Amino acid sequence: MSDTPAAEQQGQLAHWKPRQTVELITGSVGDRLRHNAAHIGQRPALFHLIDEDSDTLDSLSYAELLAQAENCARWLAARCKPGERIAVWSRNALESVLLQYGCALSGNIITHFNTAWTDAELGHALELAQPSLLFAGEGHSGQDLLARARGLASCEVRPLADILNIADTRSEQPLPQVSENDPCLIQFTSGTTGKAKGSTLSHRAVLLGGWLRPHCEGASEVDVWLNAVPFHHIGGSIAVVVGALGVGGSFVVLPKYDRDQLIRLMPAVGATRMGGVPTMWLDILASGELSPSARLSSVSLGGASVSPELARAIHSRLGARCGIAYGQSEFAIITAVLPGDPIEIACDTVGRPLPHIEMKIIDAASGETLGVNETGEICVRGPTCMDGYWANPAATAETIDAEGFLHTGDIGSLDTEGYCRIKGRLREVIIRGGENIYPVEVENALQSHPDVALSAVVAIPHPRLGQDVAAAVKLRPGSSTTAEALEAHTRQLVASYKVPKTWRFVDSMPVTASGKIRKIELEALFTQE
Repeated sequence: MSDTPAAEQQGQLAHWKPRQTVELITGSVGDRLRHNAAHIGQRPALFHLIDEDSDTLDSLSYAELLAQAENCARWLAARCKPGERIAVWSRNALESVLLQYGCALSGNIITHFNTAWTDAELGHALELAQPSLLFAGEGHSGQDLLARARGLASCEVRPLADILNIADTRSEQPLPQVSENDPCLIQFTSGTTGKAKGSTLSHRAVLLGGWLRPHCEGASEVDVWLNAVPFHHIGGSIAVVVGALGVGGSFVVLPKYDRDQLIRLMPAVGATRMGGVPTMWLDILASGELSPSARLSSVSLGGASVSPELARAIHSRLGARCGIAYGQSEFAIITAVLPGDPIEIACDTVGRPLPHIEMKIIDAASGETLGVNETGEICVRGPTCMDGYWANPAATAETIDAEGFLHTGDIGSLDTEGYCRIKGRLREVIIRGGENIYPVEVENALQSHPDVALSAVVAIPHPRLGQDVAAAVKLRPGSSTTAEALEAHTRQLVASYKVPKTWRFVDSMPVTASGKIRKIELEALFTQE
């Protein structure tokens, strides 16, 4: 294969051809668990807290995990046919992991419900997925979700704690053959612009979605994931749980994000790989108790734009590389910044498409492929793509075209080396007097100011220009920065027409149940005012 970057091989078109530089693993998620149990059966597959308020941990080896998951699978197979949906509504728990692997072995489709959902949001998910069983555990703050689940669900609802007894009870119920092409997971989207949709991911997409990035980063059996991302997020159910499975490493089941506990556990478990969303790491880096860990090699961030200042702070404070990645509920993993990339790449891009992933940048109106460094919609094709939206063929047809490219709805560009830069969501582009403004660029400029903790840039109506730029800003504690100071700071970093003209200082941002900023609510707030 030529060493010439794939984007260059296409001339000056922003079209990155898939690199066949690694051999993909095959089989179902259950096949991989059986492989690990046979080859590294005594190595720890996971660690879990014995008590939430204690740092004391217990572990399960791969052999033990397989045995308990198979017991769960036999119990499910006696009650549900392959392809039936099994829902879990709980914060992270050992039982959720056992259930996820039990479903993988029984041919059932797992779907994790977000614990922050309202009754209306849960009702929508139940109506869409039509689960045969719903297991309910505890919410984010430890509240019991069982009664709410029973009041809303028409299917059988059981306590998630039942899984521990099920996992200890062996039966002779035969298990079905499960193919890598069978559906494995329904991953609900964040619902930032409407009702959440259910991305249906095959065993192949789930397995490779977890394996591809850590494999390319050189992860192995010695790696330990310490990450509090919830399992209802693709970063938890795939990137952490299946990421560790793919390379034979281990991970820690954390019921919730607790900054101080996370910092204490770093040396205790010998964490090598950590992650989360940027707001978590702004909080972690603010701790006076944080010190470099001898083993920590990578901090993987996603779910929101990552400021250059945050990437550099992780490197300087912890001695770890900042592993930026890009994926979606619809496409488990797309790009990543890899160990050989300089830190500037992590500060400015989301890396290159991973092997076997194809990417092109198109004009959303015409569908034509644009040139390198031109900004348009990101379209991707590859083995980690969803099969479609569950029970929503119309939305699937709108998102996956006839050539198999998924239209991400994200705006970005590709350079000649294949590095991708994200500019924002397609619907978020601000068109001010004919000029396109991409909110992420302005947000990064704002967040380079030392007093800014978080910012969100949105469009507001303008009688002459059509749209203008508005910014909601959350300041760091104790700061008293003014809008005039932020405007002057931003004007030094972006063109004047991109500088926000309307400002609002907020104590908190409206967010979805997945923690993403609901810009549609901010737009409404500014418009009402």
